[in-house]
Amino acid sequence: MPGRAPPEPPRPEPPWDSGPQPWPGCSGGPSQQPPRESSPGLSRRVSAGPPRESSPELPRKASPQPWPRCSGGPSQQPSGESHPGSSRERSGGASGKPSPERRPQAPPVPSPDRGVRRGPGGARPGPEDLVRAARAAGVRDERVLEALRSVPRDAFVPRAEAGAAYRDAPVPLPHGQVTTQPSLVALMVEALGLTGGERVLEIGTGYGFQTAVLARLADEVVSVERLPDVAGRARRRLSRAGVGNVSVSTGDGTLGVPERAPYDAVVVSAAFPEVPGPLVSQLRTGGRLVQPIGPGGREQVRQYERTPRGLVLRRTVVSARFVRLYGVHGYPPGTEP
Repeated sequence: MPGRAPPEPPRPEPPWDSGPQPWPGCSGGPSQQPPRESSPGLSRRVSAGPPRESSPELPRKASPQPWPRCSGGPSQQPSGESHPGSSRERSGGASGKPSPERRPQAPPVPSPDRGVRRGPGGARPGPEDLVRAARAAGVRDERVLEALRSVPRDAFVPRAEAGAAYRDAPVPLPHGQVTTQPSLVALMVEALGLTGGERVLEIGTGYGFQTAVLARLADEVVSVERLPDVAGRARRRLSRAGVGNVSVSTGDGTLGVPERAPYDAVVVSAAFPEVPGPLVSQLRTGGRLVQPIGPGGREQVRQYERTPRGLVLRRTVVSARFVRLYGVHGYPPGTEP
């Protein structure tokens, strides 16, 4: 009869990886049948011709491929792979169970260290993070790195800042002061060249973190803090940490502590354009002094050595920013910004 063609032998189905295929259960979507599968009269043969033998379906799990968006159909994405718009991404598929990697997460609980990069496995930052930062800054003295590792910085910052203690960054203190960045502490302490038997004069105690690091490396540390309440907090924190070879006094750091001189090393944690004369006179010949030189806010940390001829500049350690040094031989007290 006109219009009817004899039945053709069945054609094998294309393999799953030969191109995108229509997804069972998707209605209304564009056909993904490859062009070579379509031929004139195919629908007539299917509806009017004798039943033809269907080729066996390939198992659904054989080499699954990403599919176009299909609402309500089960996803066949391989494990660990997401596809934009898939039902797995939105509802978990026909079963309604969310996939493990897409399970909704509870909102984060605010914490003091929110936004701080955590270590491997989401571990809370710790002293080893400061050691890595110091190495990256150029510190090579293993004794200094070990001291940095062994002093718990969270014991020497305000309680509200404990969550940020192991960031390599300054931490605010009362009266507009800040702590020194830990990697900068390590660079300055390394420049003193301590070997273990020295008496060190520290100008600017803060809450005592640098003081505790110095105490691990020297025989004795004499520290001066101009703010009485800050000095009191430093004493208590050092005592709780078991640091016994340190004395903290309140006073004008530019005057030093002459009754305990001479010192083998002096470190100044505030900026002034020159080294105060009393600190030079209290440093023994051959001793080292490290101080940020500048107006406060843009400094060069410099290493000096006391020689028979006086103080000699040896090198610039690093550029940094410090608060100002106030005192008789520094900026006049009461001129704080």
